[in-house]
Amino acid sequence: MEKDAQQRTVTGGKSHVLTLDNRRRAALTGVSQVVGFDEGQVTLMTDHGEITLTGEGLHVTKLMLEEGQLAVEGKIDGVFYAQRPRRRGLFRRSEG
Repeated sequence: MEKDAQQRTVTGGKSHVLTLDNRRRAALTGVSQVVGFDEGQVTLMTDHGEITLTGEGLHVTKLMLEEGQLAVEGKIDGVFYAQRPRRRGLFRRSEG
């Protein structure tokens, strides 16, 4: 329980860490979901949004969602962050 509390940030989500080793290996923590992957890209979700790794010959070598861990190997040439989409409520205020 203490470890989980330590990972909480001011914004209320779990923090994540990305370690990139010589553009050949990436290790991530704080991963909540893998959206998709192939040899050209790996897309995953964290509490702070979506991360996409791009490159060539990418493959997931470690996936432990219970611990929030993911490892990728291959030629990594890009890391892209996208904001988590805002959730809309059931009712919206009409404009006009």
